[in-house]
Amino acid sequence: MNHAAVAALLIAAAFVAAPLPSAAQNEAFPYFKCGVPTPYSFPGVSRSYGNGTFCGTLVVTPPTNASDPCAKADLRKIEVSINPACDVKNTIVKATINGVPTTVSPSFFVPAGAPEGSVVLRMTQLGLGLGSDGDNICITLSAKTPGANACTNLESLCQAPPGAPPGTCVAALVDTTLRCCKVNEVSPSEVTPVRPPPRLTCFYMHPRPTPAAGTPFKGEIKGCKWAAENLLKGSVLSQIAAVGAVMDERVTPFTNCSDENAVRSVTNFCWAFNSSAEGAKLQDWAVKLVTRLRLEAIGYETKYKCSPWLIGHQMDVIFGGYGIFPDIPPGDINADANKDAPPEISDIVCTPDLSTLTYPKCTCNTTVRNTQFGVENWVYTYPGRKPTTTLYCFTVQILNATDPTSPCGRTDKLYKAEIWGDDKQRQKLKGIAIQPVGAKNFTYRSPSWGGPGDQTIKVSQLNWTPQQAKGSKICLELDSTTDLDSFCLFGLKTCWINFFDESLACCPLYPSTAIDKLFEGVV
Repeated sequence: MNHAAVAALLIAAAFVAAPLPSAAQNEAFPYFKCGVPTPYSFPGVSRSYGNGTFCGTLVVTPPTNASDPCAKADLRKIEVSINPACDVKNTIVKATINGVPTTVSPSFFVPAGAPEGSVVLRMTQLGLGLGSDGDNICITLSAKTPGANACTNLESLCQAPPGAPPGTCVAALVDTTLRCCKVNEVSPSEVTPVRPPPRLTCFYMHPRPTPAAGTPFKGEIKGCKWAAENLLKGSVLSQIAAVGAVMDERVTPFTNCSDENAVRSVTNFCWAFNSSAEGAKLQDWAVKLVTRLRLEAIGYETKYKCSPWLIGHQMDVIFGGYGIFPDIPPGDINADANKDAPPEISDIVCTPDLSTLTYPKCTCNTTVRNTQFGVENWVYTYPGRKPTTTLYCFTVQILNATDPTSPCGRTDKLYKAEIWGDDKQRQKLKGIAIQPVGAKNFTYRSPSWGGPGDQTIKVSQLNWTPQQAKGSKICLELDSTTDLDSFCLFGLKTCWINFFDESLACCPLYPSTAIDKLFEGVV
């Protein structure tokens, strides 16, 4: 379930289905036509925990008439009328559903055409449906700047309707079609339950580039899931069981490998303990783990001493609460490889053993970033021209040259590319496909190899400007009886490619890995 900020919906907390007058629908909240009831509401009372957290239970009551246009409506978004005096710029709203943070955060906005001073809190892409009955939805209000006059309670946050007591919230619940919409209002009634809401503990990993990094690391959902399942989840859950720590049954352990987190190259795994004391049982183990995992995660213990896609990176490994990396609040376990790992480990940068890299055969400057032309760390696969072939595509990047005033740094043309490949598999290479930026389709060329023993595939006469090169593709079309791991000569599903300037003196060399194959059968 994509619980984007529904929890903030709780701001409208225990909604009593009391539609507002329909007379000024476009002049009054929600500033658009809203009058066909949805199956969703928050009857009952809101629960306040006294720390800026407010919770309520979603009730789903589908119409008895199956032909009702809203009988199968979803709940896509919720908009809440906000007090114009609320300092929204200094107010943070976070939301959870059944203890799990929403993947899209609530946001404030000024509706188009609304009266001056109108402010709305929007929670969209919720992904809730008829199966969401009974979901426990919470929001937490806090200040961006400690001590500032932020809106940390419903009285200061919500715009109460005329005659209603302070803290009364009005919200519009809307489906995907925008046809099923109901306006609800609720007056606050605080009840302090004995048991506080779940307190999340999370385990984070993030590759951090150093000046030695050639290709900036680009996260991928597949890699995120693999790391979460194989490096984080297994380590954490097995140790929790080993020490007998009690978990909060209200939270199902989860991994957040959303597009946003993947792009930001953050892998996390979260759960909740029954109390801080339970979490403390893992503190010593966690300190040792972040030290060990800092090395394991970069591939230090393999024969290569480094995973090619992480060259020049260090690995951040952190336990803490739930937050947006690197701003991680304290949790029931606090251990940080950047602080707790010994100096001799903390300073280790992913540096591969390249003793088996006997490429290129020509003499040129292979230093990464000596020109502005580089490659993404991942090779992507596409269908070839025949059912029996596959395209393995490198994506060209434009980087900041280390010394833009040097002869290599001043290069403004990608003259050609060469790839390290197995001479013995020449017949397996069925073609070369290229696609500069702006081209709608691939252009295919016949394979071109260096001399016997050079182990070199040539992609000549590109003559691409930086504008043509940025995001362009250079692809090997391989027969299905081979793949990148056996066709290229390094291992780890990785190929090495270098880019030449017109003088042929500058040829920065980069690895790129077939991610589709790297995690094949794993995620």
